[in-house]
Amino acid sequence: MSAKKNPVVDLNLVPMIDLFIVCVTFLLMTAVWTQTGRIQVDQSVQKPQPKQEQTEPPKRLTIMVDAKGYMVKYAENQPYSIAKAGDGSYMPDKLGEHLKELELSKDQKVIVAPDDRIPYKDMITAMDACMMAGLENLVVADIDAARNEMGM
Repeated sequence: MSAKKNPVVDLNLVPMIDLFIVCVTFLLMTAVWTQTGRIQVDQSVQKPQPKQEQTEPPKRLTIMVDAKGYMVKYAENQPYSIAKAGDGSYMPDKLGEHLKELELSKDQKVIVAPDDRIPYKDMITAMDACMMAGLENLVVADIDAARNEMGM
């Protein structure tokens, strides 16, 4: 009988794994350095900008929502009060009418300043009245800052 050779061969994979670890480490390090070394350079020559005319600062429109109702102040005008209805509900329709009377541009910034005790839905009702009047640039602010602005 002839002796058969054993077909199982043990491969030493340790050097191959070491090589892959070194390659992965090298690739990670070079990827980080290429990202931090990148600088955006714009070599185009800018044309001189024409002088802008002196424009007046935008007029502020502030709507204060408190327990008494709405208080609207536009620019240097006196604050305009819209009291609650007899049943204690706010009157957003009157607020919308007053905003339309002011004839404001669509990009007019509106600051809505609700009192902390006002329910969320009442603040949203005031914001909806502004949207219905065509004013979409709305900002919510602190009522104390609005009171200081109105001189209250």
